[in-house]
Amino acid sequence: MESVRTGANGAGAAMNFAIVARLALAVLFALLCAPARAMTGEAPEFRALAENVFVYVGKRNEANAMAIVTGQGVVVVDTGNSPAETRNFAKAIRAATSLPVQYVIVTQNHGDHIGGAPFFAPPATMIVHDKVAKALAEMKPWRIKAWRARFPERAGALENSGPLANVMSFPARLSLRLGGVAIDLFHVPDQYNDGDVAVWLPGLGILHAGFVGYKDRHPDIRPDYSHGTTAGMLKQLEAMIALKPKIVIPGHGPVSTADDLKVEVDYILSARAKVRAMMDRGLGIDAIRAGFDMREYAGWDLPDHFPLIAETIWREFRGEGPQRAAVAELPVNGTIRAIAELGRFLTVVTDAGDELKLRISNETFVEGVADRALLKPGVKFSATYQKPEGVTPALGYLLMEISFAP
Repeated sequence: MESVRTGANGAGAAMNFAIVARLALAVLFALLCAPARAMTGEAPEFRALAENVFVYVGKRNEANAMAIVTGQGVVVVDTGNSPAETRNFAKAIRAATSLPVQYVIVTQNHGDHIGGAPFFAPPATMIVHDKVAKALAEMKPWRIKAWRARFPERAGALENSGPLANVMSFPARLSLRLGGVAIDLFHVPDQYNDGDVAVWLPGLGILHAGFVGYKDRHPDIRPDYSHGTTAGMLKQLEAMIALKPKIVIPGHGPVSTADDLKVEVDYILSARAKVRAMMDRGLGIDAIRAGFDMREYAGWDLPDHFPLIAETIWREFRGEGPQRAAVAELPVNGTIRAIAELGRFLTVVTDAGDELKLRISNETFVEGVADRALLKPGVKFSATYQKPEGVTPALGYLLMEISFAP
């Protein structure tokens, strides 16, 4: 294998804003056509995109993954939305080839993309951006505990291991040559990007776009910049569009094309223009959050993200950094009242009678259930969650640990 590092990323050149000229046409098209929600199926799909290149499309817009089979082993890109999905993905790979997984490339440091890495690594080598390697080195004990316990069948291999075992990192670009297959990784520099990576197969025109590769889906950006900023997204999209990919694998949602990346650019420019116009009228953040919408993109997934998108752009225009808050770690006991997105989001009633919205991530240490998708209302639990001071997270409080009663 050859690996080449470069210290700068030429893909992040100055943005060509001639693209704005397409904006009016894109908005008109969206108004006239009102596309249906781009939702993937009720079951995951594993299929070939080209010879020896496979995509794993997550169910109901859950995280996507990719497998590249080479003469020297398999390269996996992202790892599935949950432990159950990781196992399904690995089973599909084994059905396609008897070769072992040699590398796991992580496109973003979020649990639904990196969470399945301990299923493969070690012995596989995990490849991440330098920022992600730094975050792995700083993981708190409860996160390391969850990392080791995520796959009970791997307990022996992970007992004396940690997230940094078998990790290779890079600052901007990395080229792999494995079994005659060229695989190029690149990161578009951005102050508030936590280490997103795109994966490009130049010989086939296939791009795994990671976070920014949405199709008919409102961007999942947040005021804490945990998913970057719209300015950073525009830089990434410009770099990806310049490659002229034939096939684009987004982080979530249906497989798409370069045209979908261009539509996303138009969307972001329109969203930024709307927030700027409201700011120019002297509106405060509460009014901007309440008044912002992208109704011309009717039918797109995640319309409940409008307030988060608006506040993120507002912070960008004000030159403010990410929203930060002191975080308390609190115990809670209670009963599940309602479940959303296959057990990812829980509405619960505490033993004290209060209602809470909680969120299970791939970093949550879970006991008492093999798959969160199997959870039912009425189940009792004991948990520890994070509560940011002065902030009510729109998606619910992050669970550190949760144990469900039999």
